[in-house]
Amino acid sequence: LRDLQSAPFICRKIIGLNLELEEMNHRILGLSHNRPTLTKDQERSSLPMPSYHGGYTSPLALLEEISVKEQEVLYYQRRLSECKAIELLDLDDQNMIFRWKFFGENAWDVAADYGYSRRGMETRIRNEIGKLM
Repeated sequence: LRDLQSAPFICRKIIGLNLELEEMNHRILGLSHNRPTLTKDQERSSLPMPSYHGGYTSPLALLEEISVKEQEVLYYQRRLSECKAIELLDLDDQNMIFRWKFFGENAWDVAADYGYSRRGMETRIRNEIGKLM
């Protein structure tokens, strides 16, 4: 039930990580500008190169960062897949759980729609999930 309640956060996190991975893959392929371009005067100058805080990272560090992000995506995908057991429940029980935990509706309202008290609905859901385990 807790994983289902945090599913909207997990989905947003996966989308954000996938966008970051896409941007990193563009950087690793050289499809983005990693460093600022220098003017002709800066190229001919004997003075030290200007420093920028945008940061150019080495390809090896970028590959390591990509693998860390991919592992994080896999972790969140595993957390979402743990919610698949709910698909084995009765359709009314599924609707109660989704309305209560996923969509964040008031437990009193959801229980009243299905003819339960709030405590009775929680007990029923926990018993049904307990039967699956």
